[in-house]
Amino acid sequence: MTAPTRARAAAAVLAVTALAALSLAPALAQGSTTVVDVGHVDLLAPVVVDGVLDIRYKDGNTTPPAVLDPERVVTHVKPESRIQVPDIPEYAFLGPVGSDLWLIPEVQDPNVVWAGWNTESLTADQVDPASVSWTLDAVGGDAPGSPAPGRLTVFQTGPVGEPLPRVFDTSLPLPQRQPLATGTHAHANWTFSAEGVYRLTFTVEATGSGGAPLRDTTTYAVAVGAVDPATVEPGTGTPPSTTTTTTTTTTTTTTTTTTTTGATTTTTAPPTSCVVLDNGHVDLIAPRLVDGELGTHVKDGTAGPDRAVWRDPADVVLHLVPAARNTVPTDPAYAFLGSPGAPVWLIPQTRIPGIVWAGWNTESLDPRDVRGDVRVSWSAVDGPGEVAVFLTGITPTVLVDSGDGLPDAVTVPLGTHAHANWAFGAEGVYRIAVEVTATLADGRAVGDRDVFTVAVGTADPTADGACAPPPPTSTTPAVTTAPVPPTTSSAASAPRPTGLASTGVDHVGTAVALAVLLTAAGTATVVLARRKRVRRT
Repeated sequence: MTAPTRARAAAAVLAVTALAALSLAPALAQGSTTVVDVGHVDLLAPVVVDGVLDIRYKDGNTTPPAVLDPERVVTHVKPESRIQVPDIPEYAFLGPVGSDLWLIPEVQDPNVVWAGWNTESLTADQVDPASVSWTLDAVGGDAPGSPAPGRLTVFQTGPVGEPLPRVFDTSLPLPQRQPLATGTHAHANWTFSAEGVYRLTFTVEATGSGGAPLRDTTTYAVAVGAVDPATVEPGTGTPPSTTTTTTTTTTTTTTTTTTTTGATTTTTAPPTSCVVLDNGHVDLIAPRLVDGELGTHVKDGTAGPDRAVWRDPADVVLHLVPAARNTVPTDPAYAFLGSPGAPVWLIPQTRIPGIVWAGWNTESLDPRDVRGDVRVSWSAVDGPGEVAVFLTGITPTVLVDSGDGLPDAVTVPLGTHAHANWAFGAEGVYRIAVEVTATLADGRAVGDRDVFTVAVGTADPTADGACAPPPPTSTTPAVTTAPVPPTTSSAASAPRPTGLASTGVDHVGTAVALAVLLTAAGTATVVLARRKRVRRT
């Protein structure tokens, strides 16, 4: 890894693409207009209460998050969100090269608002999961009936920065309708081509569990650029009889979102033969306290957020199916993963249907019980190729790279739910040793070391021995009696198998040059603790 890449990684902010599922809809806050100009928000967070569908706005700048009426919120995309359209052909749909855009990024820039959508409160006993959709009905300007000041485009990016199909694009006819999967918390890039006030009208529709149609429509006010948001009326722009404006902001560079534990129905599975997880959402590394001791579990959300099951890592095989095969892009920024065009198998940072989506989660640790951050250390890899965990950025930000020595560690604040790209350099069975350490409120250090099994590609995840522990091929960082400083790293482990073949996707093979858009991100700072090493050859 080059020195610039390591420097970027040392201050990486991990993209967080999901909050804990809430099976009970939180109470709706009442009162005055709120201006949100920084931090994590779920712009669109539908719930069903007493059989009625209601779109809500979830503001993660508070703990617990505030749940607001969208028509009482003004979202401000600040002037510092301005970027320019890059000179990359795949991004020509954004406008002429060099023209200005104001961006709500897919990955968080701590200086601007970070807006996504969240359907984790919609459960299968409330709605038919296949029936949910959202529609962008109209986009207008500040005054009722006026045109929008510019164009809105909503899109996501792939593992190496390539644009995925657009979610919404107001240069095309409206309304535009998209399916909306339940149990999802997602973010995208929202680009605005001009400063001013945009009023976005969205409708969410679903079929209730009893077959009744459910529907809600609401209008969002978005102030873009050099606009004083305190002067903007929320919603449709029709002022109420009295309006009081307050500003929600954050004085630190990060926002940690903590959700109330116990709101989601979860069970602990009894010891069984291995469970193979090959699709859906999984928190592969999910620590929690049991009888005062730290234990790392797999939070299996593949059946839906309201039916999560806690499993022992020894009882789980993660299967990265053959469809996860991609190729290394030609962009030299990805050379740390192998030769251009070589195959690689990817767990994506952004969810792709049909491929397991694995992350880590500290939301079950209560700040009353745990002091400070949690340290997650990847200490050894045993498998046919190397393993890398990285964020998509203007250049990739590497969190873990078994090719240049382990352990690698990240410090993860409480209340974090994070995802990144996991790259595997060859098909076969991998065993990954991970240690999680924390400091309890009484100052006692606790830790847990587990081995996670991943079957990649055509490897049989049910083969004999798939859950057997690996040989002790490396050392594990010791649990100390004091918190681990966020910028220190333990000594490198014993040698591991030979290099990672490659990584990438079969799409564009070029990293997007939207610097703000692709800044490494998250609702909580995750500091990479890596030590300078010499790559083995």
